[in-house]
Amino acid sequence: MDPGPRGRRGSMEDPPDLSELKSKLRQLGSSFINEFDIKESEMRRIVDEIKETEEDLKVEQKKLDKIKRKGAALTGLGAVSGVAAIVGGVIAAPFTGGLSLALAAGAVCNAAVAGTAIGKGAETLIDAKNEKLAKEQHCVNMTELRGEIFQLCVKRLKKILEEIQTTCQRLEQRSTERKAKNTLRDMEKFEEILRRVSALKEGSEGAVIRETIRESAYQSQRVVYQLDWMKKELSDTVQLGPEQPEQSTSLRASLCAD
Repeated sequence: MDPGPRGRRGSMEDPPDLSELKSKLRQLGSSFINEFDIKESEMRRIVDEIKETEEDLKVEQKKLDKIKRKGAALTGLGAVSGVAAIVGGVIAAPFTGGLSLALAAGAVCNAAVAGTAIGKGAETLIDAKNEKLAKEQHCVNMTELRGEIFQLCVKRLKKILEEIQTTCQRLEQRSTERKAKNTLRDMEKFEEILRRVSALKEGSEGAVIRETIRESAYQSQRVVYQLDWMKKELSDTVQLGPEQPEQSTSLRASLCAD
């Protein structure tokens, strides 16, 4: 039996609850895009600053390693040459008429000079270590501060994403739901890393500090990437007006069934 014009027209329209969900998703998508456009440059600036901090720590570690190598070489050379000259001079004394003893005495003086140089090298190493420790603590503090500012930037975006995920679950829009879920997961991972940064205390191992800040740089960059990807995903939804029918989903098919 022909349902008539009214029945046919009704079958082409979304049921009220489905239409309301789609409208809500468009509004959420628009809010997300607007918020991301406002905060994007600030978030990217923070990511770059955390990456610069990571590089600063690498440079500081290389400086210390260089001083250590130089000190080790000086210590080894001074000790070996001094001992060899002294021992050799004493052994050869009976055959050189005491001349070798004078050479040995000179070696003692040289060894003393070398010892002074080694002492200065040790002071330089201590200064470098102290400078590195101060630099590490400064980097920890700055990363923590930048992480907190980053968290403020994404706070509203996170709330919108949670609503988008819930709405997409009800609409059975699996692709957008999955992207929202992945983005939220990366946000939570950054929060966890930031908690570890905050837990770093003075005296923490340099390797641990460098690795934690490296993870902060990587994860903050990943969050921005995911947010940008989410914006592209939502752009089509926002541009799709209520008068433009979307492709049918299994939920729509069940709700529109005669």
